[in-house]
Amino acid sequence: MAAFVARGRIFTERQVGIIRQIAERYASEGRTKISLRVCRALNWKRENGLLKETACREVLTKMARCRLVKLPPSTRGEALWSRGEPQSRFTGDQTPIHELAFEMLRIERISDKNDPNSVIWSQLVTEYHYLGQSRLVGRQIRYIVWIKDRPIACFGWTDSAWAIRARDQWIGWNSKQLAKRRHLIINNARFLILPWVSVPNLASFLIAACATTVVKDWEKKYGHAPVLLETFVDPARFKGVCYRAANWIELGRTSGYAKVGGSHHNSQQPKLLFVRAVARGFRQVLKGARNGG
Repeated sequence: MAAFVARGRIFTERQVGIIRQIAERYASEGRTKISLRVCRALNWKRENGLLKETACREVLTKMARCRLVKLPPSTRGEALWSRGEPQSRFTGDQTPIHELAFEMLRIERISDKNDPNSVIWSQLVTEYHYLGQSRLVGRQIRYIVWIKDRPIACFGWTDSAWAIRARDQWIGWNSKQLAKRRHLIINNARFLILPWVSVPNLASFLIAACATTVVKDWEKKYGHAPVLLETFVDPARFKGVCYRAANWIELGRTSGYAKVGGSHHNSQQPKLLFVRAVARGFRQVLKGARNGG
């Protein structure tokens, strides 16, 4: 049996065997507890020491679809993570919007997964974003943009990518500096303007506004302010015009390689890479020459 690659990680034949044994032995405990046991068995943790439970759940689901492991039936509480999508669809007002007053817009942060707006965000992003998957992994902040009581856009911000040649050469840092200061870069992982909203210049306005908001919110939530923002744009779908209009810089295309353990695996389509500095002297901060948290 060949190794299984998912979530930026290579699972060896031996590891797949361990996962299979855990799934069989603890089938009566349910999928959530199986995922926790797998994380512990493989020492699959985040940088802060917490188990990568969400990523593990997605990997288990993919393995089950490939018939590498057999998972017990989903309970009601586990149905959401097993399918990777919300249990209901957005049923709000979808009347076309062609003009609005930008000063009336409200960017509202989703406090946690128990926030009622979390369900709305997941419904909208899963249904209307081209990636089709609403779940974000790791540290994150999500927003819904409202005009009165109607959502018009969604944002999702996460930890930055591990290593990107164009970005890292542009910054000019070494591998040790990257490992120590990467947390000062965050990624605009999701940006969605709802399909019934068509307002000139809205996208660039929202990107600029949310970039200012997330820097403050990230510092409040995680104790340090990001100094650089990044995002990836699929050139087959978009040209990144709204990011350029919001003063983001295009650094080129990614190679299509994703980090897999200690190496890289060519498993993705190349993307356009855009960045925006949000602090003076950001290069010095990222290199450790200045304090950045």
